Amino acid sequence: MRFDLLIWAAALGLTNALTTPGNGRRRDEDQSSALSGTKKFIVEVEQGAQLTDLSRKIEATGATILKSFNSEIFSGLSVESGSDNLDTLQSLREVSQAWPVKTYKLAPLTPQASFSDDATAQNWTIHYSTGVDKLHEAGVFGKGAKVAVIDSGVDYRHPALGGGFGPGFKVSGGYDLVGEDYDGSNEKVPDDDPLDSLGHGTHVAGIIAGKSEFYAGVAPEAEILAFKVFGAFEGTDEDTLIDATIMAYESGADIITASIGRAAGFSDGPWATVASRIVEQGVVVTIAAGNDGDEGPFYASSGSSGKEVLAVASVDTSRVPAKPWHATFSLEGVSNTTQLAYISPVNRPLWNVTGLPIVPLSFDTKASAEACNALPDTTPDLSNVIVLVRRGGCTQYVKQTNVEKFGAQYMLIYNDDYRPFELVANSAYKSQMALIDAKAGAAIIETVKAGGNVTADFTNPADPNWAVGFFDATGGIPSQYSSWGGTYELEIKPDIAAPGASIYSTYLDKTWKVLSGTSKHGGRLVHGKGFAKDLSRRIISCGESLPWQAIEPQALPTDFGFFAPVAQVGTGLINATKLLESKTSLSFEKIALNDTRSFSGSHEVDITNNGADPMGYTFAVEPAGGFNAQGRTAQLLADVLDLKPIELVPEVALPTDTFIVNPGETRTAEFSFKYPQVDDESKLPIYSGNVIITSGNGDTLSVPYLGAAFDLKAQITEKMFPDGYPLQRSGPNSLGIDAYHTYAFNTSRAAQDFPKVHVQLKWGTKELRWDIFDDKYEESQWKYPPVVGQDGYIGSATYSTYSVGASTFDPATMDRDKVLPFPIRGIERTTSWSELTDRFWWLGKLANGSYIAAGNYTMRFATLHPFSEPSESGSWDIWKTPQITILPYAP
Repeated sequence: MRFDLLIWAAALGLTNALTTPGNGRRRDEDQSSALSGTKKFIVEVEQGAQLTDLSRKIEATGATILKSFNSEIFSGLSVESGSDNLDTLQSLREVSQAWPVKTYKLAPLTPQASFSDDATAQNWTIHYSTGVDKLHEAGVFGKGAKVAVIDSGVDYRHPALGGGFGPGFKVSGGYDLVGEDYDGSNEKVPDDDPLDSLGHGTHVAGIIAGKSEFYAGVAPEAEILAFKVFGAFEGTDEDTLIDATIMAYESGADIITASIGRAAGFSDGPWATVASRIVEQGVVVTIAAGNDGDEGPFYASSGSSGKEVLAVASVDTSRVPAKPWHATFSLEGVSNTTQLAYISPVNRPLWNVTGLPIVPLSFDTKASAEACNALPDTTPDLSNVIVLVRRGGCTQYVKQTNVEKFGAQYMLIYNDDYRPFELVANSAYKSQMALIDAKAGAAIIETVKAGGNVTADFTNPADPNWAVGFFDATGGIPSQYSSWGGTYELEIKPDIAAPGASIYSTYLDKTWKVLSGTSKHGGRLVHGKGFAKDLSRRIISCGESLPWQAIEPQALPTDFGFFAPVAQVGTGLINATKLLESKTSLSFEKIALNDTRSFSGSHEVDITNNGADPMGYTFAVEPAGGFNAQGRTAQLLADVLDLKPIELVPEVALPTDTFIVNPGETRTAEFSFKYPQVDDESKLPIYSGNVIITSGNGDTLSVPYLGAAFDLKAQITEKMFPDGYPLQRSGPNSLGIDAYHTYAFNTSRAAQDFPKVHVQLKWGTKELRWDIFDDKYEESQWKYPPVVGQDGYIGSATYSTYSVGASTFDPATMDRDKVLPFPIRGIERTTSWSELTDRFWWLGKLANGSYIAAGNYTMRFATLHPFSEPSESGSWDIWKTPQITILPYAP
């Protein structure tokens, strides 16, 4: 039982990513750009080859071996080289796979906020939304399980996290893989102390296993293993993540969780590959789906795209953390004191007032603009009361102005039907203000209206970190910032959803904060290989569908009347009670139907009856809202605001006969799909939903399906580069390549005499190449990978590392030799909101470290189509360019 609970604990923890929802769109150039690479590569040794032989061969080229991985999970090297690229490394006999090492950045930490009867505010928790509260009532607290948190470390000094580090403490182990000064590019200085200096890992650890008098994590008796991959500068790289993941596995973790990612969308990246292999060995790995939901569909994250990794989306909670206060309701000689919730301005201290009566301005709880106009002259003195006004109709400052004219020193605003908002005090006003829940306001008004009175006690609680729940009417829907899938090969991601917005948890220096986002060997010995994969499927099957609703900043969400797509939330919100109590388990592969060209319509689900009696099962299709992935123009895909649900339902043949499974037995159910017909495939219609399997005792389990109602290759071929891209802006007049294709590589600020290529991609690509051939090259000579000296191949270009952050190369401050090699692998699409381009400056250096000689050349700049063989010339979208001329120059 502890394993199932801890899986959910990890899933919850990793959704706590670091971007506050609703604050606009973001693309971290350092993180999402194709340029955010290094001169480092990860190579995996071929089965049967010796790692030492490969090391010697690579070192003989002048490369540096940074790390050797010698694990049953992964055997290979992290390599830094100025004369190799993916082609040359992949060509080594001992190498089975090679990847570029990508960098990762944490987004800036953005804290959001450091009723009588049904108005009562309970201590803050989100366990009610997922059934974990029932597990706690049953005494299930995760005792004996270990969760590895790969993050910024953990501030284990926090009382709610045990107050210490090492055996016998809640944070019982771990390691700092990078050192405090690591920024993702400098030298790592590892040590044995994974103390957190950023706060995010501490927040995740508290969600999973924190425990105090007023707070309980999902599994408060679990142990935490802290693996620190971020120093104080919020940067790390992929080989560090791989190292930490393997280390967590070898340390005996039952669960490995990471709240880290960058846009990628391919399941075969190095970290995703390692994480999936660990799942196959019996340890569940959960990684956050990401925080790029604004960018729209097909923007999945890196590690969470791993085939067997659980990718967890975020759901808004219906109770946000707030501070407690007490109201005494007196009516007809009877009094009761009730704990309520309030939100004070972020730039003011908590209220500290007691004994004052609360006086409503009116008894109309539907007033749309209360205190928005000057109050009547008959208004009594408000100086010795707390005035109660309804939210809406004008700003809180207008309300303050009008009540202060009658002496008001305290103003409580009771919420309307919308989500709570952040108050900011204005120093021009003398009165204090705070926000309370709509139900609390109504309870106060009803009491006073009936002839009673209500007095307030805002005495600060003994523990200043005490938090209670404040109702949010917009809760229970997918978080807008949670990244959408699927992968670029139409695999299903994310897998499941868990609460991730406005999560209250432990923080640095024994404090608490509200953040939002999209988180053992003994276990393996007990359960063996396959256990984690089976358990992952069980988790996926316990999701419950969520509504597709659009967030409105100052209103209730728009309910479209459809379920949210699988590409946004997987099967839906995890139900922990169902996870543990269901007598039925399912074994299945997610129903990835692919596109119309490669449609995969036949699927099976093995149904096991773990109960004591025969069980009958019925089957139904629960379609989610379909959507057109095409954006406002034919150039790029839709962003989240472009998406509107459409009815798009496949035809599914379900088992029709009586489907009985005897106790302890397994029976296979078969499903046959036909993709829906559409009028216009160019809109890129996507359909999804769940196959619902209902047992005779009423339990329901879900199996997700997702498909593209169009031919992906037909719609994307020759459109990978949107119209007008790639483009060049070179020379002093920023000319295109048709007019400017002779270069002397004069890098002065005035000349800028080198190719400056700007690129956009409609779809993610597995490979982007910039190859230089002699002037006799014909495309019919294409071989993959090209070999220097054969078929006219001169070599791969490189690009300046300054390309990403500057518009002009400045030789006075920039190093010409700081370059990275082509090809580049695993690049995400360009988003329609930002329309940011990736920029590549070629300053004459080739991937092998030499500079190109003067002469005439053919330039081949190309991106690989989806589902294509790179060895075929027709598999590439090639930029049509004239031959280029290189004049004599001094490198």
